[in-house]
Amino acid sequence: MRKKMMWTTLLFLMCVAAGHGQYNGECWVVSGGDTVYKLHANGAADPSAIQGLTNASAVQVNPVNGIVWIAVSAGNAVFRYDSATGAFDQTPEIKAPTGISVNPADGTVWVAGLDGVRKISADGKDILAQVIPPDGPANLDSGRFSVAVNPKDGSCWITDGKGPIGRYDSNGNLLASAPPMDEPKGGLSVDYQGNVWIADTQHNRVVRLSPNGEVLVDLTDIPTPVSPSVNPKDGSVWLAGNNNMLINLSSTGTKLKEFEVGLAIVAVTFSPADSGIWIADMLGETFQGQVSKWAADGVRSFANAIPQPSTVSIGFWEGN
Repeated sequence: MRKKMMWTTLLFLMCVAAGHGQYNGECWVVSGGDTVYKLHANGAADPSAIQGLTNASAVQVNPVNGIVWIAVSAGNAVFRYDSATGAFDQTPEIKAPTGISVNPADGTVWVAGLDGVRKISADGKDILAQVIPPDGPANLDSGRFSVAVNPKDGSCWITDGKGPIGRYDSNGNLLASAPPMDEPKGGLSVDYQGNVWIADTQHNRVVRLSPNGEVLVDLTDIPTPVSPSVNPKDGSVWLAGNNNMLINLSSTGTKLKEFEVGLAIVAVTFSPADSGIWIADMLGETFQGQVSKWAADGVRSFANAIPQPSTVSIGFWEGN
């Protein structure tokens, strides 16, 4: 695994043309579980790609410095790529990582693994905190946990696919609990005030919770909701429903917009910088996969044929 990653990294670094640590609104995409692509904000695909991965499950970019974090679940590995220095380093081992949330305020990352959640230092060398449920090691379920950090205060919401939901401080101490859901594995997204949107795809449910765990919105009329992506400034959210619909909800849960934009949408991410919405569609027009970007009025800006995209990640941060 390590030898393959070193060779892959060498190939990747040889074909990097630009960037040097700066972030300019690029979207990072996991494709087919074995490749990570970078798409520029205007839709142009970067010629570089990270290939040869073994079951890559997530990618997240830090908008402050352009550092990219990649979870490779089959290798029990999270990698930190710094294009400014060319460093491509592995963090301390985390069992089957499936989710990443970057805190741009301090560069730390929260990683969801097989048996719980760890917080990793900005340089990728140390585990700073961990949240392991009492039954974590005894009830192993890949993809069970999901994470979303609020850069304003460093707190992190963690959902457990078996039901429990909690908000933790930057040291991993529980701040608040929320009423459990049946199977909250459809994604979550937090705004600057600490409110969080959570999707339960299997049970057609979307909720919005306050920082203290109070249920603010509870919707059951969106079929198979997945991948909520909040506008951190006003608490509204974009998400996919019924596999093919892009839906915009107000902070109170009112449906503002709804467009048919795909065939098998698995990931959505909203860009506050330009109000664009990036979508990963496992089928798309080619039936082999597509990443597209849409304006808030439902007009498509562009689409790129990307094989089996499972994650789309953009970064945004205006500072504290």
